[in-house]
Parts: sequence; structure tokens; C-alpha cells
Amino acid sequence: MIDQLSVIIPALDEEESLPFLLDELYENLDKTGISYEILIIDDGSKLSVSSILEENKNLKIYRNKFTKGQSQALLLGIENSNYEYIATLDADGQNPPYEIINLMNAFNESEGKYDVIAGYRKDRKDKFFRSLYSKIGNFLIKLFLNSKIKDLGCSLKLFRKELMEDINFTGDIHRVILTLFEYRSYQIKQIPVDHKERVYGETKYGLGRLIPVIVDTFIIYLTEGFTKTARYSLGKLGIYFWSLSIALFIFSLLQKYIQSIFVHKNPIFLIGMIFLFLSIQLFVTSIITFFSENKNS
Repeated sequence: MIDQLSVIIPALDEEESLPFLLDELYENLDKTGISYEILIIDDGSKLSVSSILEENKNLKIYRNKFTKGQSQALLLGIENSNYEYIATLDADGQNPPYEIINLMNAFNESEGKYDVIAGYRKDRKDKFFRSLYSKIGNFLIKLFLNSKIKDLGCSLKLFRKELMEDINFTGDIHRVILTLFEYRSYQIKQIPVDHKERVYGETKYGLGRLIPVIVDTFIIYLTEGFTKTARYSLGKLGIYFWSLSIALFIFSLLQKYIQSIFVHKNPIFLIGMIFLFLSIQLFVTSIITFFSENKNS
């Protein structure tokens, strides 16, 4: 049973949504009767979070002087948390705070069967391109890492603090943290959670955030999932890169006709070219590795 909980909320320029989010979170957690702390990690916001939030005995605020990214913000929260169980939540107000209680209930009902309780958004309320980039990221992670996670981008998670002890918090690793848990054979229960439209502020997730997710996915593929022969893994990666390049080319052509974006000026087309060249290199390396393995056998 969970009787103590640390709630970690990374925040970047969410000064409008945070007061409402916290009021609702206090109300829901107070009803449970547990001991809890809420850690707001201000990741270099233009307006300091501490200047706009009222003091509360359960609230702690930590601030990065400059923006380090959500993964580093989560790490700072984990390092400063005092309780065994940790829940994470976005600051934008799209994930209702009452879902933290549902995560707790699912964990308590499992009687220790699961290491992680993860939410998946059953009816997303994001704008088109925000949703598109997220779906591309989810698709790539599932494709490369054979992940069974339904919604890798949902911030609503509950887990034991000790699970994070050997995680290297680089890039946008928080986006693929559940896949890392899968590789390490942790038991994960996924439950549906509500999702609301963003009322305040603007999303921070776009094409620029998608690239680090792709890079982190490849790193995990090579470090955690490199279980078969080198030529097989390299060849498989080459096929994925080639398929991705074709998909990006098609997408850039659609943008040309829908949004009048010239192909040669479209960063998506240029990224597609990079993946095409990488796929050729991987195919060649795979063939060289094949002959090298046969020669040594």
C-alpha cells in the first residue's frame, strides 16, 4: 500500500496553468490521507514559478537557471524526493490531477504485482501537428524497440524510486523510459486516463523535440536491444532507416501541396535524405559484417 508519495511536475513557462493544477492536486491528495510532497521543477521559465505560487507545506520548488529539458528536470525532482513512490505529471493541465489517485488505486489493487503503473490517453485533445509529431515518435519507438506501451508520451506514471537508480538521464530519455523498463523486465500495468484540451500557454513539443526522441530510440536499440548478430541488427536498422526516409519524403511532398512548402527548403525532406544515406551505409556495413563473420567462422 502507498502511504507516502512524491509528485514531480516539470514546468517551463506554465505560470498560468500551475495555480489551477496545484489547487486540484492538493484537493485530491488531501482526501487520500497519505503523506505527500509536490516537487515543481522550474526548468528555466521566463517568470520564476516561486514568484507566482502560494506557499504550502507540501510544496517544494526547484529551479534550473536555464532550460535543461524535461529529462533533466525529472532527474532533479527524483534526486530531491523523499518518498519511495514517485508519480509524474505534466504542468500544462491536460492531464487531470485526479488521475494520480487512479494510478495509486491500480498499484494498491495489484498487491505488488506491478513495478510501474502507466497511463495512456484514451481520447487525446491535442492540436493536429502536436498529435502528429507524438504519433510519429510513438510509432518509431514501437517499430525499433518492439515496445508494447500504448502511449509513450503520457506523463502520468507511478513507480518506485529505486527503478531510476541506473537510468542515464540524457536527451529526451523520459519519452522512452517505459521501454527501458520493458527491456529490464519490470512489470508494467497500463490504465486509460482522461486528457483535456490545453487552456493556457503553448505546447513545447514539435519537430525539434521529435529529433532527440529518435536519437534516444536508436541509442536504446543499439545498447539494450542489440541481442542478435551484428549483421542482422545493422540490416534491420538499415531497413527501418530506409522506410523512415520514404515516409518523410512522402510527408514533405504532402506539405508542398497542402502548405506550399518547397521541398528543398523543408527540414523534413532534409532529415529524410540523412536517413536515406544512413540506411545505405548500414546496408553496406551489414554486408561487410556478413563476409567478415563467414571468414572468421
